[in-house]
Amino acid sequence: MSKRRTHTPEFKAKVAMEAISSRKTLQQIAADHGVHPIQVSQWKKQLLEGASELFNSGKKSRDKDESQAKESELFQQIGRLQMELEWLKKNRSSCDADDLRKLVDHEDCNFTISCQCELSGLPRSTLYYKPIPVRESTLRIMARIDALFLEDPCCGSRRMVDYLAREGIPISRDRVRNLMRCMGLRAISQKPRTTIAGEPSERFLCLVEFNEIKAVDQVWATDITYIPLRKGFLYLVAVVDLFSRHVLSWKLSNSLDTEFCLDALEMALAGGRKPQIFHFDQGYQFTSGEFVSRLQAERI
Repeated sequence: MSKRRTHTPEFKAKVAMEAISSRKTLQQIAADHGVHPIQVSQWKKQLLEGASELFNSGKKSRDKDESQAKESELFQQIGRLQMELEWLKKNRSSCDADDLRKLVDHEDCNFTISCQCELSGLPRSTLYYKPIPVRESTLRIMARIDALFLEDPCCGSRRMVDYLAREGIPISRDRVRNLMRCMGLRAISQKPRTTIAGEPSERFLCLVEFNEIKAVDQVWATDITYIPLRKGFLYLVAVVDLFSRHVLSWKLSNSLDTEFCLDALEMALAGGRKPQIFHFDQGYQFTSGEFVSRLQAERI
């Protein structure tokens, strides 16, 4: 049984070129090289097809390079436009509505009004809005509210309605509240909490066991509350002996500062007495450096 003979690519190309250029028949060429005529025909066909692809590959590669160059240029333009758009969005926030209205060109045929508003970040409702001037009667009421608020800064919308009604100005509480909000007027009143935590440099553990308090001056305590008045309020701090429930000192203030708490402490220590433990919460008045250092100076 004979082995199948393999031929090199150079040999195939040589036979195929001879079949294309020579006037010999395929049988004669096959006989000269010791191959079958069908092989010569197949090699000739492969050479012709490969040559056409070889000539077309150059054109295809050039077209591909040109397409890639145009695509790269388009991507660069898109990236630059995107950066410019981001810069415009970032800096348009500093412009007010009047400046943005000036950017809209109603005569521009290339961009619609909606497109210009979207690019400038201006709502169309804001573009077409025309402010309505405040009526004279409303301005007179606002001026009177401002004068009454200066006389009574603790006055809210309810009390302001009563004040205006006494002067013959009938007005609802909702309208008074809206006008005061527009003018930036807010009644001065006590806050929901008098204990506002601060950031003390040192925290102390609670050493008080209320069931073990057996003597006077064993534990003093202090806290802040407020006293409502006819036209406002005042803050009250008191120092109390927990065993006898005796109020050692107290002090009033119109603000939650540390100074009036220190004054109350000094008044309590002025009697020559001092406790073993001074009990208070974590409010910033009592955890401040001034208050703690004063207790440490008395070895409390």
